[in-house]
Amino acid sequence: MHSEEDSTYSLSIECKDIILREYLLEDLDKIHELTWRPEIYEFLPGRNVEKEVRLDWLKNYEIPENNQFLRRVERE
Repeated sequence: MHSEEDSTYSLSIECKDIILREYLLEDLDKIHELTWRPEIYEFLPGRNVEKEVRLDWLKNYEIPENNQFLRRVERE
């Protein structure tokens, strides 16, 4: 999950038909595209934002918070 010299944590869960993992910056375009679909933003209002806002959220909130969570879990 984490190496001592690496400050990035990662977690993935792989099943037969799906892989769950944290967001990566490389996912920006796909996340942006997905959140602009009517069937998505109907149930997640306020999530269909401009790409620059989404990038800010990924870099400054979502990814750091995921890493913080994984650091806490690793200590347990």
